[in-house]
Amino acid sequence: MPSRNVCHVLLLTADSDLAELYRHECPDRVVTIAKDPAALSRKPGKHRFDAIILESHKDWINDMKVLSDTLGPPPVMTLVGSAAFLRRASESVKALSNGHTVPRTTTKLPQELGFDEYVGEKLRDFVRRMKLGAGSHLHSLLLKALEKPLISLVLEETRGNQIQAAAVLGLNRNTLRKKIKELKIPLVAK
Repeated sequence: MPSRNVCHVLLLTADSDLAELYRHECPDRVVTIAKDPAALSRKPGKHRFDAIILESHKDWINDMKVLSDTLGPPPVMTLVGSAAFLRRASESVKALSNGHTVPRTTTKLPQELGFDEYVGEKLRDFVRRMKLGAGSHLHSLLLKALEKPLISLVLEETRGNQIQAAAVLGLNRNTLRKKIKELKIPLVAK
């Protein structure tokens, strides 16, 4: 059996969901997670990192400078971006750290996605978070998560007219009233 090279990845983020995603997506990698360079310096052990992944924030350029001073030569790969970008990039990082090439795809901006594509992307994140949290009853949780904003938006569009809102939603007026009460949806005065 050929020996495998160990790949050390440094992830700097304060987002615990993002940290858990990288732990899950890259189980064969040594993933070191810290909130910032100062927290990293408090962690024992010094590795030569093959990749640095940094959640961008206001002072991320300074963080990169501190990392360069602390860690020495730059790693093979440095990835800086928002938490949403880094979530999408986790599979690419996994493939790259396995030595595979990742096919280049054209990523659309949210405003360029169709409704189905946009909802699919959002659901993908929701399902991953649920899976990482060992969630169950996904169907009912998802329906509850969607129902409140949907009813609120329809009520807003109908200027609080519950009869019109019920018709748009395809619900009985009494069912809508019950859901408004259960979900604690504030009613807008006409």
